[in-house]
Amino acid sequence: MTTPFEGAAQTDAASPLLTKAQELLADRMSVIPPLAEVLAERKRLQEQIDATEKAYGSAYADAQAAGWTPEELRQLGAEEPTRRPQGRPRKRPAQQRSTPTTPKPRTPESAEPVAPGAPSS
Repeated sequence: MTTPFEGAAQTDAASPLLTKAQELLADRMSVIPPLAEVLAERKRLQEQIDATEKAYGSAYADAQAAGWTPEELRQLGAEEPTRRPQGRPRKRPAQQRSTPTTPKPRTPESAEPVAPGAPSS
């Protein structure tokens, strides 16, 4: 059983260790708020870039549909977009269906019944 005095002695002995650990942790934690701010800004800007890329892809496709060639657009300073607008899905190749095998038509020779016990030719 510990006495209040012994518990106090242990706390006093641990106090410098805890204080030092908190100081070290405070130094490390001081860089997290700026990182969190920059990370949030980066995410917001990436969402804007994604939306702009989508709009650019549509505008580029509209220009091509109006008759502009990729070379002409390149000469105007419009690079081919990295993200094309969604269009109709490509046709999937028709799946090979297994057709049931039909028996070959009988020829007159194979259509003749063979009498039991008769030699076959």
